[in-house]
Amino acid sequence: MKILATFDGTPYSEETLPVLAEFAALPDVEFTLLAVAHEPSVHAQFRGELRAYNGAPMYGVAGGRVVPPTPRYPETKDQAIQRSRSELEDYLLALASRLPDGARIHVEAHISDRPARMIIERAREEHPNMIVMASHSRAGVMRVFLGSTAEEVMRSGVAPVLVVHPRGEAE
Repeated sequence: MKILATFDGTPYSEETLPVLAEFAALPDVEFTLLAVAHEPSVHAQFRGELRAYNGAPMYGVAGGRVVPPTPRYPETKDQAIQRSRSELEDYLLALASRLPDGARIHVEAHISDRPARMIIERAREEHPNMIVMASHSRAGVMRVFLGSTAEEVMRSGVAPVLVVHPRGEAE
């Protein structure tokens, strides 16, 4: 049995771990722990002070041409994406260590601004028997503006979806 379990780095998604631990007792179970993060943005960081064209520091100077300092980037966008992916993989490996010993587990970290689409795409490639994911239990206006990843995955029909609700939330 192949199970694709999704995680978004929140405590809500980690509440699927006890369910996965129960499935681990079944014979021939293979897990893929999948995390999808939004693409990181890289912003210029200005260091130092603004200076006027003549090189004097800008302290309320009126007129003249302002020459901004050269921006310094802490990392390139590709480096930021690679760092995010690496951090996600470390997170998934830590989650995998919380599952019973001997469980066959693969981890996958992806960067995408459309997590539901990435989950659906991976499910089409992996052909899991089941997708296990948590729901933030958003309703009403929050669901309209933020959408529901779990709902989009369920509507895709790519595989049966077991949705785990956060503890203390109404089912």
